Amino acid sequence: MAPFLISYDINEKDTFEYQPLWDKLKALGAVRILFSEWVILIQPSQYVSLYNERSSIIQAKDRLLVQELGRSCAWEKLLISDDEFRALMRGARF
Repeated sequence: MAPFLISYDINEKDTFEYQPLWDKLKALGAVRILFSEWVILIQPSQYVSLYNERSSIIQAKDRLLVQELGRSCAWEKLLISDDEFRALMRGARF
């Protein structure tokens, strides 16, 4: 398992339309770390299907990025504790 970042840009006035996306991310075990950034632990081979499933929920005007996270990172004031984020990052590869 490796940590993947799911990041998206949505029009702020349309945020009410994204509850299905947030519900689906939570159901998959993703953890929200910033307003439009989530981290999920998955097998590296699963990221394409993860992207495809999310891209079918967001609108054409929005942006989406699914990217594997590496060990080199810095953060401040995430929506989760530092210990929770460190635990997610333990599976990061070089």
